Amino acid sequence: MADKRDRRDDRVLDLEFLENVESVTTADLRSRRDECRELEAEFSYARRLLQGKVDIIAAELKRRSGGGEPAMGDLISRLPSILADEPRTGGATRLLESDLPRNAGKFRRHTERLATGLAHIETSTPEELSAMVKELATEERKVSEDRRRAQKIIDGLNAELVRRYQKGDEDPSALLSS
Repeated sequence: MADKRDRRDDRVLDLEFLENVESVTTADLRSRRDECRELEAEFSYARRLLQGKVDIIAAELKRRSGGGEPAMGDLISRLPSILADEPRTGGATRLLESDLPRNAGKFRRHTERLATGLAHIETSTPEELSAMVKELATEERKVSEDRRRAQKIIDGLNAELVRRYQKGDEDPSALLSS
C-alpha cells in the first residue's frame, strides 16, 4: 500500500502536516489528529491482513518442509491456530479500534491482488509460495513504515495539545462537557 497511497495519505504523512501547529486552532489540531489516527488505523488493518497471509503461507511451507504433501483440508483445519493473535516483536503497540477503517476495502483489494496465489496454494510449488511470502513481507514492511510515520505525527499533535493544556492556553475541563 505504501506505493499506492492517495493524496490524503501523502498530505497527512508529510511532516508539513505538523508545521505551524502552534498557530492553528485547537479544533483544527484535533481534526488533524483524528485524520491521522484514521489513517494509522487503516495502515494497522492493512498490516494485519498482510501478516495473516504471510502466516498462512509460512505455515504451509513449514508443513511441506516436514515431508507433508499439499492438503487443503489440513491447512483449513489449522487456520485458527495459524491466525491466532500471538505477540509479535519489533512493532509498536497501540490501542486499536475494533471497527473496520473507512478505507478497509482499498487495503483488502490490494492485499488480495498480492496474494492471488493463495487460491492455488495446494498446487503452488514451494518456490512460488516463498516468492509470495517475500512480496507480502516487503509490502508489510512498507505499510509498517507508513504506520510508524503516522504514529510520530499523532504523537507530535498530541504533544502540542498537552503543551496547550499545561501552559493554560486551553481549559482541560472543557473536554468533560463535550
